[in-house]
Amino acid sequence: MVRRGKIIKFSAVLFCLTPLSALFISCGQAPPRSGMELANFRDYEAQKRDRDVFVIDTDYGEIVILPLAEAAKNHVRKFTDQINLGFYDGLAFHHIEPGKLIQGGDVNSRDDDPSNDGSGDPGYFLDPEIKLPNLRGSVGLAHPPGETTKGNSQFYILLADEPNLNGRYTVFGTVVQGLDVVDKISRLPAGEHGQPLKKVVMKRVYIEKRFV
Repeated sequence: MVRRGKIIKFSAVLFCLTPLSALFISCGQAPPRSGMELANFRDYEAQKRDRDVFVIDTDYGEIVILPLAEAAKNHVRKFTDQINLGFYDGLAFHHIEPGKLIQGGDVNSRDDDPSNDGSGDPGYFLDPEIKLPNLRGSVGLAHPPGETTKGNSQFYILLADEPNLNGRYTVFGTVVQGLDVVDKISRLPAGEHGQPLKKVVMKRVYIEKRFV
């Protein structure tokens, strides 16, 4: 369960593919892994074109996120607005789990007090738009456990399929470049509660058109 600062694991449940596979094709979802998914997504390369993407610049490289407005238009609109305002510049990834996920975007991470990271309130909440599964590379909105209407600026990026999150968290994007950067960040030295010992800053977050 994604929460501000930590994911608590529950037993996984099976998530079956649905006609949403067509949505992934049209959005340029990252290449799948199973044979059935490959059959449904085999036109991925042919779907590439110039698209607006979110780019997160860090000391470890760039993370490029394709927003999935067809699935979560309000989330994508809000994140686009906040990026254009420079809101995410200088914020940090405050929670990491090796090979599993990184989480960031808390307004509190802008200060020098790591003890309050994960509990910030930017002054708005986003209603859930839960349509897509949580797969490797998925970018989703974090919120307190069981409080789907309390998500705001915090988001997570997955490094592994997490079917236990399906139906409970809004996925609004997918990483199309830089998943190796996400993995590198996830494996940095961290404290007992998954907080990086060295602050991982989003130096600049911006929107750019790229061929993905």
